[in-house]
Amino acid sequence: MTPYPPTLHRFPDDTPGRFQVIRDFLLRWHGLDTGTLGRTVDRVGEAEARVGKALPLGVREWIVLLDDLARLDGWKHVLRDSWGLKQVPNCAAFSLLTAGEGDRHWGPLFRDLAKEDPPTSEFVPDYERDERRFKRGRQVAPRVSTWAIEFIISYLHLSRSLQIERRASKPTLDRLCSRSPGGVVASQIGATELFEFEGGLIHAEPDGPGIYQLRCYAPHLAETDYRAAARDYEERLDALLGVTWL
Repeated sequence: MTPYPPTLHRFPDDTPGRFQVIRDFLLRWHGLDTGTLGRTVDRVGEAEARVGKALPLGVREWIVLLDDLARLDGWKHVLRDSWGLKQVPNCAAFSLLTAGEGDRHWGPLFRDLAKEDPPTSEFVPDYERDERRFKRGRQVAPRVSTWAIEFIISYLHLSRSLQIERRASKPTLDRLCSRSPGGVVASQIGATELFEFEGGLIHAEPDGPGIYQLRCYAPHLAETDYRAAARDYEERLDALLGVTWL
């Protein structure tokens, strides 16, 4: 597998283009060739039959992608959670995915299914009334495709990736792209702030006033020694961030 090239910064506005970028990312990062867009699978029709509703393009593309991951045995490298593809219990919403513990669902409200790529919310147990019932929590993304890529990025720590953590100030992040013109590409997808470069990416999360927690990942090639690769990656990260260790 060739070194990872920056991919997510070209996340477009159209729904098919977004799912194409997601598939490109899975190929370039995980080595999973999930196939082409515009297909359907039996799971789509089965899900529509379960909820008695036609599902929009963004939801259908998500279901086909899940089916492809299952076919490739790639689920364990990309997601940790369980199949949904049904109505969220006692909520007028469609479950895109269920937490592995069964205590959370993510998906669009039924009333939004007329939208091509509808907003996505989380649904959590209603502990105040009956923990066996669910209620809508917050909206987690303005579109299914936005939620999908944020979710996949958030679970890179469970994949085969190299993982390094750093903390940095806002000025350090601002200098990151200027220090390596053309080499580091910044982008924001939903609430996820990313910095991509040849062979890796940095997921920056606010962690106090002006401070960010950096989750830095690189694909781990099976033929390389993890410790040696992690050491080399640390040195590269510190050079990018302008960190000098005495």
